Amino acid sequence: MWLYAVRVEIEAEIAEAWRGWMLHTHIPEVLQTGWFRGHRFGEVVEPPPPAGKHIFLVLYEAAQESDLRAYLEKDAPRLRAAYPPEFQKRFQAERWIWRM
Repeated sequence: MWLYAVRVEIEAEIAEAWRGWMLHTHIPEVLQTGWFRGHRFGEVVEPPPPAGKHIFLVLYEAAQESDLRAYLEKDAPRLRAAYPPEFQKRFQAERWIWRM
């Protein structure tokens, strides 16, 4: 199994709007690509995030490395470019690939 982990640190004032967009738009679009068989989404509680920030983690599960690589090559650029303008430049994302 392969995990694609995305950690997002985002300004607190837009965190709830971003969370709604992730849960109702972005994550469903990622899953509709067919490359992943599931996901987990949550907010970091400890250690506490910096003042004025929220930190979220999304884990996407791929059955095999080739599925994950196909997503990164074929669909990730388009989906990242679709971030709404109100979130642009107001978050930082870190991404990891884990082999389990």
